[in-house]
Amino acid sequence: MAADLIERARAGDGEAFRELTEPYRRELLVHCYRMLGSVQDAEDAVQDTLLAAWRGLGGFEGRSSVRTWLYQIATNRCLNTPLGQPAARPRVEHSRCRTA
Repeated sequence: MAADLIERARAGDGEAFRELTEPYRRELLVHCYRMLGSVQDAEDAVQDTLLAAWRGLGGFEGRSSVRTWLYQIATNRCLNTPLGQPAARPRVEHSRCRTA
């Protein structure tokens, strides 16, 4: 089944790609959230992961499961996400409490 979906997706069938990756979407989101600490950043990382997987499907050799392959892409995306971006992680300044 997965082999058929992979071949169809490689031929440009977007629905086959969705069927192939959708079962892992939620767990990829949780994985990215744990790495990034932000739901919005995790959602962006999952989108980037799926786009990279779509573009790189021709290079998927099948030596690992699709799940493992997607996790590797997601992990790399999260590790390469620049930390401290103002839009993604606003800096919160804490005032010091003074005692009299």
